[in-house]
Formats: sequence, C-alpha cells, structure tokens
Amino acid sequence: MRIEPRANIEGGKKRVAHELKRARKLGPLPEPVCCPRCPDYKPSAGCHRHCAAARTRLSSEGERAPIEPLVAPLVFELKKLGVFHPCWSCEGHANAAGEVWRVPNVWFYSDSVVHVRALGEAVGNLYAARQLSARWHLVVTYSDATNPDTTFGLEPDPTAMSSLSALQGDLGVMAGQVGHQFWRACDALEAQVR
Repeated sequence: MRIEPRANIEGGKKRVAHELKRARKLGPLPEPVCCPRCPDYKPSAGCHRHCAAARTRLSSEGERAPIEPLVAPLVFELKKLGVFHPCWSCEGHANAAGEVWRVPNVWFYSDSVVHVRALGEAVGNLYAARQLSARWHLVVTYSDATNPDTTFGLEPDPTAMSSLSALQGDLGVMAGQVGHQFWRACDALEAQVR
C-alpha cells in the first residue's frame, strides 16, 4: 500500500535541494574545528581528529571530563561536517564478564532531517561495503524536558551486536570515512531531486 507524501513532490524536492545547498554552505568547518581560538592550532600542521588537545577542546567540561579517546575522532569528524553539533558520546564499556555493557555512540543536534538522512546513508554505505562490524543506525534520543531541540544518536543496531572491541573499531572506521561518505550521500540525494 502506498502512503501519499505529506507535502507535494515538487515542494519536497525544493526543500531537499535547499537543505543540501545549506549543508555545503555550513561545512566542512574551517580550521580549527574544536574551538574558534585553539591555542594549539598551527596552520602549517593543520587541524586533525587525532590532535591530543581535541579530547578536551571538544568537551564542554574540558579537562575535568574529556571525551573518551576512542570516540573523540568521530566526534571531531561529525562536528567538522558543520551540520551536526555533538553533545554527548561514549566509546562503549564492558561489564565484569567482558560483555558489552554500554554501546559506543554519539549524540548530536541537527537542524535538518535531510542532513541526518545523508548521515544515515553514509553509515549504511560503510556497512554495505563491509567496512563496519555491525549495522549502525540513527535514532532520536533523550532530551531534557526543557530542551526544545531534538537530539539524534548514532549507535550500533542492538540486533546485530559485535564484540566491544569490534564496535570500537567501527568508531575508527567511521571517523576516517564519515566525511567523504556524507558528501557522497549528499551528491546522491541531490541527483535524485534534480
């Protein structure tokens, strides 16, 4: 059974095209990525996801609670895209028996579900290319009752769990590929709405 779209097709195409153009205006962010006036930034060396200072510069709590080292590169790369605003992350943790207790994930804000859709395509393409150990997906996550913004989460699908070390390896793969794959997904969406 087909369900009619909420908006007319032409209007929907224009909105999607507008959001894709807006993504290109917003990102990728210019260097330095972590903070506007990074004291460690040297234009000759550039800004990179493996910078030792990134863990504290990306965290709203600074040195008191830096971002965990295995998830920090992905947080950096999501922020660098310019359309996502990471707000919480976890590199994943095991219980005493060595089983996955907390899954790795990154929560972020986005002003556009079109951008979220492109990110979902990007991560899905990595899984389809067998670069990820598990299927990862995007979900709507917890938000404070007083927060009017929607928080999205990037996390592994609970029905296709891998070992914690494999899921943490996926964090590194996504950090290395998410930028390229996101812009590729934007190009593919753009081709569909022309």
